Amino acid sequence: MAAITFTHDPSIAELCETEAVYTRAMHYLVADGVKEKEARKSVCWRRLYTLHQALPKRYEDPQTLFHSLQAHRRGLR
Repeated sequence: MAAITFTHDPSIAELCETEAVYTRAMHYLVADGVKEKEARKSVCWRRLYTLHQALPKRYEDPQTLFHSLQAHRRGLR
């Protein structure tokens, strides 16, 4: 797997390879109780949004993912 850096905008191929990392980061944001407004400023949100824009049938919108994770977390309480 390619090294993850934040010094350039990764290609769609690079994002596809590292999508699991950004999804895991979104899990952490939700687990930490970060509000959506703040989560939208995160690198993981931007990268997942880019993937969704490029391949919408394959990758979920980060807002949908965020709300799904929140609902799942609420169900665990």
